[in-house]
Amino acid sequence: MNRQELEQRLRSELAIPFYNAKIAERDYSEAEFQEMKAQLQADIEQYAHDYVNESNANG
Repeated sequence: MNRQELEQRLRSELAIPFYNAKIAERDYSEAEFQEMKAQLQADIEQYAHDYVNESNANG
């Protein structure tokens, strides 16, 4: 899949409609997509966790 298809699948599967990936214009395999998706999902979860902890710390 190309970069545009990869971005569309990430937006759809992770329910982040305005996400724009900063990735190279080339073809990506399904394995690369799954790796990127897992990393992005982990980053989102970590961001949410950090945000909640920061909000709780600031009262």
